[in-house]
Amino acid sequence: MEEAFMRNIMKDLNSNLAVSKRTLEQMLDSGDRTYKVRDGSTVEIPEEQLMLLWDACDDSQRIALRLPIYISTDTSGETSAWKVEGRVEAPVVAKILGKRLHKDDYLRIYHPDLRDLRSKIGDAIMMVFTP
Repeated sequence: MEEAFMRNIMKDLNSNLAVSKRTLEQMLDSGDRTYKVRDGSTVEIPEEQLMLLWDACDDSQRIALRLPIYISTDTSGETSAWKVEGRVEAPVVAKILGKRLHKDDYLRIYHPDLRDLRSKIGDAIMMVFTP
């Protein structure tokens, strides 16, 4: 019963997730800097944010990085935090924040890092709530 209740709450909290994701290169090549979310709205990523991401990526990351980047809750430690997972996403976010990766595809961040990330690429990230 409790598990089903938590799943329903998480589903409501995650109603803002992207319906589909496109690569950084596709967005810049097409000129369409938008993505749609589950609730039917459209989010536009400003060109400055895309260019900051472009500069943080190498050539292989530019064709592989799919936007928006998901930042999810990380309950694995003693204190609450956020995490970025993915072989492309984690290194790019680490470079933007000037942080070291914990593992090749995992970056743990805390509230000040999240605030910094939101100020730099706020429209290119989405918060995901997981139990």
